[in-house]
Amino acid sequence: MAQEPNPFKHVTFMDTNCAAKAAMVTVAGGAMGFLMALFMNAVEMRDMDYGRTKQSTRYVLRRDINKMFGMAKGFAIFGAFYSIFECQLEKLRIRDDATNSFLSCMFSSMVLAAESVGWKGLMMSGLGGGMFGGVIL
Repeated sequence: MAQEPNPFKHVTFMDTNCAAKAAMVTVAGGAMGFLMALFMNAVEMRDMDYGRTKQSTRYVLRRDINKMFGMAKGFAIFGAFYSIFECQLEKLRIRDDATNSFLSCMFSSMVLAAESVGWKGLMMSGLGGGMFGGVIL
């Protein structure tokens, strides 16, 4: 039985255009990842070499910038996959519900883990990603 559309829902450009939604989520995810890495690097405990302050500061900053861009890239890629899967599932299922979020996180986790783990790990990462998607609703 098909779900009737909500007459009170205001449909915007982002609701109908998957590419625009994916681009926006990719940029926002990258920014969020960069800010999260900035915070995590600020509170990280480090061993400091107090003898050569300029050299160690330059080294630490270079390493931190690389970590921040790496985390920003990871968040952006996950956001892009998530928004693409969610948009396609909404069009396929003709529903906007929690199942789409669960499946989108599951598929995104499986795509990102496909290169590094075997089939069992792929299924477990998909289940874990789906659980995460169900929690963040």
